[in-house]
Amino acid sequence: MRTVLLTIGPTHAGKTTFARQLAQRLPASFVIDQDLQARFLLEHYPDLVPTEGPNQIKHDLTGWLIEQAITSSVETIILCNANTTRIGRKQLLDPFSRSTFRSILVWFDLPEATFLNRLTHSKRDGREIRGDSSYYDIYQRQRIESPVTGEADKIVRLRSTEDVDTFLDHVTNPTLDALFDAVSTD
Repeated sequence: MRTVLLTIGPTHAGKTTFARQLAQRLPASFVIDQDLQARFLLEHYPDLVPTEGPNQIKHDLTGWLIEQAITSSVETIILCNANTTRIGRKQLLDPFSRSTFRSILVWFDLPEATFLNRLTHSKRDGREIRGDSSYYDIYQRQRIESPVTGEADKIVRLRSTEDVDTFLDHVTNPTLDALFDAVSTD
């Protein structure tokens, strides 16, 4: 069975780093990262990107990439973005047939001090940010709707950087089978 994995968490939670590290351990995996899409659109098609409200072109691009990934032979699809709302997560998971895909939500529920430290020491250039916002402004606006049972086949809650390392250490085969059975959920 194929796997779709969604990251959940505010800016600077470590979602992109996690997705890259996971993809390195899973040879038949594919990462769809909305920060990369936002950066691409702002660099190459700035006139198409709305200045206010949802970035619909980015969401449409994500949908198209999901469609392509579903029809590919990739075993694991990693959706890397904030995924802060239940409705947004449901919309992202809807295209994945439950008869073909099992789903995992990886929730970065780290202490606020961790986020604030990362924001303070960030080396990211912010090219994916629209308007005059900063990462700190984005963090202050983001509110995560906690995942609930039934949203996915598995919910993994990471409460520390050690939890992230433990999760990644459990990735022992290219299909995530051992990890799927071994990791406890909250």
